[in-house]
Amino acid sequence: MNNKIYLMAALIAFASVGALLIQPTVASAQSSMIDNILNSAIPSSNSNDNNQQSQSSDSNSSSSSSDNTSVAAPISTSLSCGQVIKQSVKLTANLDCKTDGIIVGADGITIDLNGFTLSGPGEKSSKVGIMFADNDEVTVQGPGTITKFQAGALFSGGEDNKISRVTFTGNEIAVFETGSKNVVIEDNLMFENSIGVAAHSSSGSKLTTNLFKANDLAGVTLVNSAKNELSMNTIQGSVNGIFLDGQSTENIINSNNVLQNRGVDLNNGNGLPTNINNNVFSDNNCNTSVPDGLCLGR
Repeated sequence: MNNKIYLMAALIAFASVGALLIQPTVASAQSSMIDNILNSAIPSSNSNDNNQQSQSSDSNSSSSSSDNTSVAAPISTSLSCGQVIKQSVKLTANLDCKTDGIIVGADGITIDLNGFTLSGPGEKSSKVGIMFADNDEVTVQGPGTITKFQAGALFSGGEDNKISRVTFTGNEIAVFETGSKNVVIEDNLMFENSIGVAAHSSSGSKLTTNLFKANDLAGVTLVNSAKNELSMNTIQGSVNGIFLDGQSTENIINSNNVLQNRGVDLNNGNGLPTNINNNVFSDNNCNTSVPDGLCLGR
């Protein structure tokens, strides 16, 4: 069990927690895999914000206000795999991709999956379902499914983004944050991924009312991440339900149901006392924790 705990930490931290490593060969391969995601995360377009400005000027005959462009209703449209999206859109068909799925190319837009499925070439590929590269205030909403990508959704930087009511299944990592702030992840279903949500060097995220089932290594794992809040989630069937490494501080883990996991339901730094990294665990319904005493009534 401990081998998988340490491997999971190395996977998300790009080997920055190498002192905990027990299986270096496997962890190195996984680290290279994640590096490939990050290297491909920046859209090739160099004019991310020009499109919205031109759309606003084109429509000034019908509206004198340009500051509402970012909240315009999504437009139903046919999309292509790997397309850079610069306006709010609503899918009209499934997308079966051999490449990356959708690349966010503007701030303040909405991507509505509209009940359709975005699928990739496999969880061991280097491809991403929906890719955020330093974008702000973008919403991805379901219902809809994202499956068979290395990362279902990747946030590389950016602030105040949101994903809600999406099903993630069969991905290496369902939702991966690195260097991001204030991401809202709510009302999603994540099952049969290797990891549900992973955050590295990220802060201010709120994970609420999500259902995690049968994600192999972990439901949620935080590495070097601070001031995030996990509340009212249900997590079952992982090695670790919720894992926080020793460098993750001032996080709030409150009122979650973390049960029937194969290893540890709640794991704070592989047994680190919570007063060392100032994480707060309260009212969580669980059976096992490291250190002891993090579960309600135990």
